[in-house]
Amino acid sequence: MRMNFPLRVFSIIAAWGVLAAGAVRAEVVTSLSSPTAQVGMPVQLQYQFINTDTPKDMPRSIMVDGLDIRLSGTSRRVEIVNLQTASAMIYAYTVIPNRPGNFTIPGFAVQAGGRQVRTQPAELQVSGAGGYMPPPAGVPRQVIPQQVIPPSRAPQRQQAPGRSAPPRTGNGEPAPYFGELVMGAKSAYVGEVVPVELRFHFRADIQFDNLQRPTFGGDGFTAASLTEPEQTEQYIDDVPYNVVTFRSAITPVKTGEIEIPVATMEGRMIAPGAPAGIDPFFDQFFQNFPMPGMGRVENVEARTTSRSLQVNPLPREGRPENFAGAIGQFTMQASASPKSAKAGEPVTLQLSLEGRGNFDAISPPVLIDEDDWRTYAPKEKFAAADAIGYGGTKTFDFSMVAKTERSATPGAEFSYFDPLKKEYFTLTADPVAVTAAGSGAAASAQNVSTGPSSQQGRPSGTPAAPTGRADDIALSASVLAGAKGDFAPWLGAGWFLFLQAAMLLVLLVFVPLLIWQRRRARKSARTAELESVLRQTRAAWQQAADRADFYHAAAQFVQARLALLDDRPAALVDPVEALERRVTDPVERLELQSVLARRDELKYGGGGAGPLDRDEKHRVSALLEKFASNHG
Repeated sequence: MRMNFPLRVFSIIAAWGVLAAGAVRAEVVTSLSSPTAQVGMPVQLQYQFINTDTPKDMPRSIMVDGLDIRLSGTSRRVEIVNLQTASAMIYAYTVIPNRPGNFTIPGFAVQAGGRQVRTQPAELQVSGAGGYMPPPAGVPRQVIPQQVIPPSRAPQRQQAPGRSAPPRTGNGEPAPYFGELVMGAKSAYVGEVVPVELRFHFRADIQFDNLQRPTFGGDGFTAASLTEPEQTEQYIDDVPYNVVTFRSAITPVKTGEIEIPVATMEGRMIAPGAPAGIDPFFDQFFQNFPMPGMGRVENVEARTTSRSLQVNPLPREGRPENFAGAIGQFTMQASASPKSAKAGEPVTLQLSLEGRGNFDAISPPVLIDEDDWRTYAPKEKFAAADAIGYGGTKTFDFSMVAKTERSATPGAEFSYFDPLKKEYFTLTADPVAVTAAGSGAAASAQNVSTGPSSQQGRPSGTPAAPTGRADDIALSASVLAGAKGDFAPWLGAGWFLFLQAAMLLVLLVFVPLLIWQRRRARKSARTAELESVLRQTRAAWQQAADRADFYHAAAQFVQARLALLDDRPAALVDPVEALERRVTDPVERLELQSVLARRDELKYGGGGAGPLDRDEKHRVSALLEKFASNHG
C-alpha cells in the first residue's frame, strides 16, 4: 500500500531537514579501548577527527619504548546527533605491549585543512605475566622513547594484524560476520598451558542482537573457562567491525597432533532495508540511513576455523629427579615468620612461585635439610594476574617446629621445564635466618651434693667415719683390713659362666637377625623409597573418595612399580614406554595407559574434583591388584 502524495512530500522535507541541520564543532578525540592491558594482549588506539578535513602526515607507527603501535585501518563515519550532522575520520592503531609498566602515548601535531591540529596523549598501564605472545615484528624499527616518527611518504593502507582482508560473501561483499581462533603457539608440550582467543567479528554498520555465549572444548586437551567478553572496534580493509573476544587456555594431555574444534556464536542479524510493503522511496531511504530495529531479521552463526596443535612429549634428558610437572617460567622467593620461636612454637616458611605456566599442576617445592625440623603439609593459595590464571603467584606456607635449637629454616628446591628455552631448570631458595629453640631438649642434669651435709647429726666427739673406696691406697690400715680379697680363677666363677652362656645365646639367636638386616640394608635407598611409595599409594587409592585423588594415587602406584622393575628413579621412567616393555597383555597394557591418561587429564586440567563412582573404583582397583601380582 502506497502513501498519499502530501504525506510523501512531508517525509522528504523532514529527511532533508535532518541532513541539513547544523554541524557540531570540530575536535580531535583520542581514545583507548582499555586503559589497562597485559603483556602481549592487544588494545586499540583511535584518533577521531570530527568535522575536520582529512589530516595529512598521519604516522604509520608510533614509537614508544615497550609498545608496538601500528596503523591497522582507517574509516569515515557520518552520524546524526540531535538533528546535527557529524562527520568523523577515524584512524585505528593496534597497540601490543612488550613489557610491563606505565606508558604515555604522546600527542602529536598534523596538518588538516590548512591548519595544525594536535592529538591528546593517552595513558596505558601494562601488567606482567600476560597470556599472549607478541606477534613477530615486521619492518625493523628504531626504538626512540616518547617520539612519533612521521612517514617519509603518504601513509599506506594497513590491515589489522593477522588478517589482510575480511572473508567475502558470494557476491564479493565483505562478510557481515565471522570468527577466528588465535593461539599463542603452533606447538606445545604435554601439560603446557597455551593461551587462546576466540574472536567474533560483526560489521559495525549492521545491527546484531541476542548474541549467545559460545562453548569451547574438545578431545585431547582441557580448556579453562571462557572469560567475560570484551568488545572492541577493528577496521579490516576499511570495513569497521565490532569484535567480541573471549579468552581461554588449553592444556594438552596427550602427544601427537590434536585438533582444536570450531567454536560458534549464535545471534540475530537485522539486515539493512525496510520491511516488505513500504514505499520504494523509503526502501532507498532506509538503505542509506538505517534505523535501529528496522530491517530483515535473520538468525546467524559466527564460526571460528578449526586449528591443529602439535603436542610433543617432555624431554627425558636432563630431567631432575624432583621434577613434578611444572611447565612455564617461574621465580621463587622465601620468607619466614616469626624470626624467633620458643620451644614447641611453629615457624612458617613461605615459598612463593611467581611467573606464568600451569599453576594448577604445580606441586610444593622440596625442602632441603629438614631432618632437625618437624614439618607439616603446606597450605597453598594462588593469586591470578590475568583472567585465565596463566600468570600469577602461587604461595606455599610450611609450618614447622624445631626439634633442636636451630638458627635457620630448611632450604628449598623447585624444578620446572621452560618450553621456550626447551630446558629444565631448578630454583633454589637459601635457608632463612631464624632463632628457634628445640622442643626435644632434655632437662639439665641435677648435681648431687656430698660432703659436710652427710656428716650432720654425728654425736660430738665421735670420730668421723672413714670415706672412700676399700682399694684406695691412701686409706688407713684398719679400713684396708676390712676389705676381703678373692683370688679364685674367673673360669670357675658363676657370673663368668652366665656371661659365656649369654654370649652363646646372642650368637645363636641374634646373629641370623643381623645377617638378615644386613642383607636388607644392601638394598639401595632408591628401592626402599619406591617400596614405601607403593605402600602409601596403595593405601591412598584404596581409601580415596575423590576422583582426582584416586587417579593421582593409582598413576603413582603404576609408575613406582615400573621404576622398581627398572631400578630407576620414578621421575626418570617413561610409563608409556615402560608399559610397552613390561606388560605383554595388550588389553591390560591399554587399561593401564588409560589410568595414566585419566590422571594427566585431571591434573593438568586443574579440574575433575568430585565423588568417584563405586563401579569405576572397583574396576580400576582390580586392575591395579592384577598388575601388582603379575609384576611383583
